[in-house]
Amino acid sequence: MQENLLIGGYTKKTSQGIYQLQFDSQKAQLSAPQLAVKLQGPTYFAVSNENILYSVIQKDQQGGIAAYDIKQNFAYLGSALQPENSPAYVEVSDKKQLVFSANFHTGIVTIHKINADKTLTITDKIQLSGKSIRPEQEASHPHLAHLTPDDKLVICDYGSDKVYTYDLDDNGQAHKNSEFNAPKGSAPRHLVFNPHNPHLAYCICELGSLVLTLHYEAGQFEQLHSYSLLPDSYQGDNTAAAIRISADSKFLYTSNRGHNSLVSFKVSPDGQTLEHLQTIKTQGDFPRDFNFDLTGQYILVPHQKSNDVTIFKRNFETGYLTFISNDTQVPEGTCLAFY
Repeated sequence: MQENLLIGGYTKKTSQGIYQLQFDSQKAQLSAPQLAVKLQGPTYFAVSNENILYSVIQKDQQGGIAAYDIKQNFAYLGSALQPENSPAYVEVSDKKQLVFSANFHTGIVTIHKINADKTLTITDKIQLSGKSIRPEQEASHPHLAHLTPDDKLVICDYGSDKVYTYDLDDNGQAHKNSEFNAPKGSAPRHLVFNPHNPHLAYCICELGSLVLTLHYEAGQFEQLHSYSLLPDSYQGDNTAAAIRISADSKFLYTSNRGHNSLVSFKVSPDGQTLEHLQTIKTQGDFPRDFNFDLTGQYILVPHQKSNDVTIFKRNFETGYLTFISNDTQVPEGTCLAFY
């Protein structure tokens, strides 16, 4: 099976934007990357069900989201820009026909409506404020804006150690529902829900190198358990990054930058607890993002600093990962999406 994927990231060295590759899931091989979209700093992006690419973009002194039609050879459709730096995160809700972005630098979460021509119109902006105990947490730094299973907006704020929930109205306006306090200094970054239980979520905390299991009900989060992502013996620097859960909800995977590893957990049948399964080195430097391929048999990991992509085979029954290769070069990769 030939699968399409996109890898983008920083453009501070040799990268020119977002690259397109093909992944052969029969042979576990990647094609050579081809530049698909030339743009500055596409560190995060998402693809809609209609194959519209929504990428963070930096243009002069403005940042925002740009739309490209993949079916039309990545034709540029338009941008929704705001002053200052580009966002750190973007997510498409096909169900709500909305796009969310989280701006780590400005503390602003933006809600966009998808127009008939697939361009974006800003419907609301949420300015967060707050801080916490670490020097890096001197202000609010949202790193995720995600739709919950009951169609609320959840925001992870690295800067204030809070997870906010907002109700969304039909006009794409947000109304604050509640806030959850993560452990001090942990810096919540990303969050995923259990595919088979909408009342359970798993939050990765960047500075604390932790995963939290959370109970969720009508916008309210409650912490159940906390799990370290690092061996007790590790003394170096580390920042936790991405979190993914398998489609069958049995296995949870996370990435470490610094320790340069993927950490996997077995999810209990009730979804409330995790059992450490495996910590495996990614064979590259600074694995920020990673993702399952379309079959779920593989996990691919781009590396921001070593400019390569690692392929792992995934055992459906045990959840264990086996290193296959990392001989494909893609510069400064921080985001990966199959479509």
